[in-house]
Amino acid sequence: MTQSPTKHTLLLLAALLFTSSLAVAIWLVRFVYTGSLGFIFLQWNLFLAWLPVLFALLARRKGASRWGRWLWGGLWLLFFPNAPYLLTDLLHLGQIGRVPIWYDLIMLLTYALAGLFVGFASLFWLHDLVARTWNRVAGWLFVLVVLALSSFGVYIGRFLRWNSWDLVLNPTILLRDLADHLLVRSQFLETAVVTVLLTAVFIGTYFIIFALPPQMAVVREQ
Repeated sequence: MTQSPTKHTLLLLAALLFTSSLAVAIWLVRFVYTGSLGFIFLQWNLFLAWLPVLFALLARRKGASRWGRWLWGGLWLLFFPNAPYLLTDLLHLGQIGRVPIWYDLIMLLTYALAGLFVGFASLFWLHDLVARTWNRVAGWLFVLVVLALSSFGVYIGRFLRWNSWDLVLNPTILLRDLADHLLVRSQFLETAVVTVLLTAVFIGTYFIIFALPPQMAVVREQ
């Protein structure tokens, strides 16, 4: 028997909360063991990764006005790169503290997966909203554009150290810094390669996740 959208959403939110809570629990064990606040920034990054979920739920809630959906959708797009950004925190492996590297690897992977799952869940909800509002082609074009933009956003955040809100609070400085960066050939190539590779990885991952429900339905029926 299929679940109603409300039950499916609640089940997915519960799974996302479990994964995020597991990540925080692993960090807390590390904190108790070492007494060090190393990797404390992961909590902030995970919080930012959850904001797109809030905005996506507000955008697709029953009775939302067209302008309300545009507002929440715009905020969702602004903060969405913070979710896959957690993948890049793997760069900190081996840089903080005296904990065995395998423990930190598991911790960082858990945060990375939590961020990726949270982000893709919110993307799936808005993908569905766009497809129902227009059509399936528009829905998939939306996904491809969002994943390309978010890959570029991850690059800006990791390499240029800008935040989502800087696009609103410091747009002129951000754009000037970005323009200066892209005018250097080696930095332009770096930007292009990182953005293209991340886009390919995100698209492939989303396709796999998108294709799983029908396969799981077959398993449940057996």
